[in-house]
Amino acid sequence: MKEMEGTFSNETNHTSSMNGGTAPLPPTFPEYLHQPLWAHVFQITLWSTVVFLGVIGNLLVCTVILRRPRMKTTMNYYLLSLAVADLGVLILIYPVAVLKYLRPFRWVLGKPACLFMVPTQEIFFGSSIWSITAIAIERYRNIIGSRRYQLNRGPRTTTWLVIMGVWLASFLVSCVPLYPIITYEPSIPLCYPDWSDNYGGYAVLVSYSVALIVVWYALPLAVIAFTYIRIKNRVHRSAVFRQSMSIGDEKEETLSFQAPKNHDRSRQRIWRQSNKARQILTPLVVLFAVTMFPLTAFRLLILIKPKVWTSPYYNLLMGQVTLFVMVNSSANPLVYYITSKEFKDALKELFKKRRSQSWRQCSDKGGKASSFSRTTGV
Repeated sequence: MKEMEGTFSNETNHTSSMNGGTAPLPPTFPEYLHQPLWAHVFQITLWSTVVFLGVIGNLLVCTVILRRPRMKTTMNYYLLSLAVADLGVLILIYPVAVLKYLRPFRWVLGKPACLFMVPTQEIFFGSSIWSITAIAIERYRNIIGSRRYQLNRGPRTTTWLVIMGVWLASFLVSCVPLYPIITYEPSIPLCYPDWSDNYGGYAVLVSYSVALIVVWYALPLAVIAFTYIRIKNRVHRSAVFRQSMSIGDEKEETLSFQAPKNHDRSRQRIWRQSNKARQILTPLVVLFAVTMFPLTAFRLLILIKPKVWTSPYYNLLMGQVTLFVMVNSSANPLVYYITSKEFKDALKELFKKRRSQSWRQCSDKGGKASSFSRTTGV
């Protein structure tokens, strides 16, 4: 939507100059952007269902990781960062996307939200993919560096520094460049990035869009692919790793006792933990690559065809892009549940504990009520 608003801002600026510097005239809502009521209801109902399930799932992920000591590992801290980023997309970006879908040429949230909330939204996309990339890099360091996979309980300074670095870099790359150019026009009202000649115009728009495509999509996928290739080559070169792969996880304890040397046991432990990380990481990467491709392709389309928002299929296009983005942020908890036995057991334990607490509270209330009736004779 920022790209469409940027294109429209050029037209409003041109109108302003023709009217002697007065405020731009309110834009007319193009007839081809109108959709039947049933189409709006269907789209928003579908999106809201996906978002609701995603919010519940990511909140459960955060609860499980923070409350269960055994879940506080390096990889799970990165998954916690990913869950927070997904919650940001679902809770903050989705409502704005719906408002823009219903009112493309009206900003109804006021000036503060326009100037501060809109530029900050991109931070969640960067934090999401680079949290996944951090898991791949950590796995690569453990395998290629042949050092023991860390399983310390409790916070890790290095891990939290990496997570904070990911969020800070996402803010600097995607948000800071937008703050000077986000413009609020109260007479319409309209909120848009002003890609005027004062800021370099189209060249700045191209540079910013290319940076997002590269840094938020192409580069992290390339880094993850690099780690996979290097690890695969290392496995093929090492007889110990080949043996570990062939034996499998079901003989974990047997291997630990039969390994002749501590060094061999350590390397086998590294592989087992790396394999667990791979089982979660691979579907996360595939899910991200597939569901975020439409947004990346749309950003590329804006560079090739800036007037795409005037096309009759624009609303349909934006609807599908929005759906894929919401699916990306909502489906990650399902991936954890399917691929990780630890997450599955932790969720079952959490719900079991909740049910037992609810049953105990009901029993206590029932006991108090029975005691009261016996005392009063009622």
